[in-house]
Amino acid sequence: MSQPPYPPQPSAENVPGRQPEPPYDPAHPPHATEPAYDPAYPPQPTGPMEGAFPAPPPLPGPEVSTGPRVGARPRGPRGPRDRSTADRAALTASVVGVVGLVLLLLGLSLAPVSGAASAWTALPAWAVFATLAGLLALVPHVPSRGGLDRTQAWQLGAAGAAGVGLFWVLVVVFTGAAASNRGFVLTLATVLLAGGVWLARRRAS
Repeated sequence: MSQPPYPPQPSAENVPGRQPEPPYDPAHPPHATEPAYDPAYPPQPTGPMEGAFPAPPPLPGPEVSTGPRVGARPRGPRGPRDRSTADRAALTASVVGVVGLVLLLLGLSLAPVSGAASAWTALPAWAVFATLAGLLALVPHVPSRGGLDRTQAWQLGAAGAAGVGLFWVLVVVFTGAAASNRGFVLTLATVLLAGGVWLARRRAS
């Protein structure tokens, strides 16, 4: 009888000291054997690593220039040309206002018709009111202005011009004296006083 080429291997039942393997159960599969820990190769974290990459720098915003604007003209002291222009404007406004006051006084002294009384005799209260209003309209043209600033002086001048206008409407227009020589002079005086105050307003603004 011939011998088999390979000797029979011992089964788990025939090996002394070895427990037989349990039968395979699909409900409880055998656990995989965990690999042994090697100190030379420690386990590496698999999650996101904090501090591995630095945070990106913030995006630069729009640059704000602190220098002077291109094309902007720095305000410096007025030159001789600007001063001469301002002086001419002030002189023109003053002359217009003074001429208006002179014509106002002349118109108050004239009689509306030949042989009639002047406003100083017939209407003394209105004549005084118109004279005071005309003087008040010249306040913006006074160099010192009584310690007032330009805006306050112009407001007083505007009030005086309004008073002269009220006198012209009530005394010259409503009484029918506008067609006389006195009415013409008083109308011209009212226009000049208002124009002088308006020119002073341009310098005050």
